[in-house]
Amino acid sequence: MNSRTYGQNCGLARALDILGDRWTLLILRDLGMGPRRYKDLAEGLPGLGTNLLASRLKGLEEAGLIERTVLPPPTPVAAYALTGIGEELRPAIGQLAVWGFRHGAPFDAADTTRAEWLVQGLVARAEPDAVDRFGGVVQINIGDESAWIGPSADGVRLRPGPAPTLPKISLNSDISTLAALVTNELDVADAVESGALTVEGDDGELQSFLRAFGLTSTG
Repeated sequence: MNSRTYGQNCGLARALDILGDRWTLLILRDLGMGPRRYKDLAEGLPGLGTNLLASRLKGLEEAGLIERTVLPPPTPVAAYALTGIGEELRPAIGQLAVWGFRHGAPFDAADTTRAEWLVQGLVARAEPDAVDRFGGVVQINIGDESAWIGPSADGVRLRPGPAPTLPKISLNSDISTLAALVTNELDVADAVESGALTVEGDDGELQSFLRAFGLTSTG
């Protein structure tokens, strides 16, 4: 029997044959935000050596979960992207993130934190038709980081940086506040009242977004 397999006719075991190695799910998490250069993946995963990163990418490519691509202009350079079956893992990874926020170690300011990781947890909480119901783009600005949520042909699109179109609403906050909102440790109304969260856009649109993405309402 191959030492890299559990040798069990079980869907979970078969998945872990591919996904169970250390760092693998975090690589897929980061690629869930869109294509990334090798350099970007390495910089975004401190503690992961370059040799091990290359090995993990090779294994994921051989398994058909990722593929090599070229970023569009103005930076047409080689990158890695999720394939169709890789994209199918995004909801499961998001749900693991939600579970981790609820039952894992508490938020630690000393640990590495990136806004896009928290936004992925937010998207994972959303109802299946959340983006269709809201029907627009949301810009989330966390300190000097940003990400946006919007509709796509296959569901929710989540990408780092500024939105490509005018967002319906913009949320502005900090890392610790966003983490508390994602885990429901902080009510949206309290965050707004304290000034930890500011909102740009129509209040009705905000309420629609909050309901669709499972956040407590300001009203």
